[in-house]
Amino acid sequence: MRIHLDHNAGAPLSAAARAAMAAALTAPGGNPSSIHAEGRAARARLERARAVVAGLCGGPTDAAIFTSGGTEAVALGVIGHGLAARAAGSPARVLVGATEHPAVHAAAAVLAGHGFDVVTVAVDGHGRLDPADLAARLVGGAAVVALAAVNHELGVVTDLPGLAPPIRAAGARLVVDAVQAAGRLPLPPIAALADAIALSAHKLGGPAGVGALWLRPGVELAAIHGGGHQERGRRPGTENLLGAIGFAAAVAALDDAGHLGACARAARLEAGLRAIAGVRIHGDGAPRVGTVVNAGFAGARGDAIVIALDLAGVATSTGAACSSGSVKPSPVLLALGLTPAAAHQAVRFSLGPGVSDADIDHVLAILPAIVARARAA
Repeated sequence: MRIHLDHNAGAPLSAAARAAMAAALTAPGGNPSSIHAEGRAARARLERARAVVAGLCGGPTDAAIFTSGGTEAVALGVIGHGLAARAAGSPARVLVGATEHPAVHAAAAVLAGHGFDVVTVAVDGHGRLDPADLAARLVGGAAVVALAAVNHELGVVTDLPGLAPPIRAAGARLVVDAVQAAGRLPLPPIAALADAIALSAHKLGGPAGVGALWLRPGVELAAIHGGGHQERGRRPGTENLLGAIGFAAAVAALDDAGHLGACARAARLEAGLRAIAGVRIHGDGAPRVGTVVNAGFAGARGDAIVIALDLAGVATSTGAACSSGSVKPSPVLLALGLTPAAAHQAVRFSLGPGVSDADIDHVLAILPAIVARARAA
């Protein structure tokens, strides 16, 4: 039995999502945009799923736009809000945090192709966004500020309540990447501050290939693709009904007790890692979500440790899954001030409800020898 400590890359499909999708496969087919009986039934199933997903952010029931995943949700939020805000007279500037997910930086680069200035906001050595730098960068206004609620590599929680007021005062729209926050932090308080929130199903036990963008009611969003009228004209293409049903089932099955258990086991793992000589925890001086531990192993390559753990039946990672295979050091760790050599020494452990105490005991039992071999190599 393998041990999955890479939930930030993707959580195992939950039993609830699997069952809901299996049941949906037996339902009569139908396009949600069709007006016949089968289409209306499909539309009803889609809207029920939408209401559940939107409920993650506190509603309203129609506030979520289904996408192909978190990356597209981020792109739609950042680019769509950027173009709409500029059309409404906002300055053609977009601000992103230095440690944002590659999807955020890629969306900002698309806006750069539309004539926007892309401005990076600095973080401190623990991964916290620098409020003074944000305030300085907001001088002159901006169309969009894009920030993660929880950093994908470090688990650092962004102080959105402290950062949102100056963003609002500058007239900018706030797009929040909550892909790693959903199921780990309450989202309604974030929704009270944000204009858009990006979500991904497979980070919380739903199927891969479906996500959502929650929108503040009454805020205009420009479509970024041509095509049909689906999703109220904001995201064309026939909706992934099966994926939406699985997404909603995973949301409905979220359990505070399971999350708290994962946090307790992550704390136990972190304590064991600290007992290994030459280990440092990245982001440990900042508030962090309790399920992520990013450790640096002095004198060893992180990718060598990840491979050795994989051979021993344990799944971990060196950072964002979308950057897997890259020989470049993590931009997140470089932004903290680490040298490239130190950044290459990182391993990210991310836990979910399925991880047991026995799993943590096993990992801590085999890890010292793996680290010693990696250091010797």
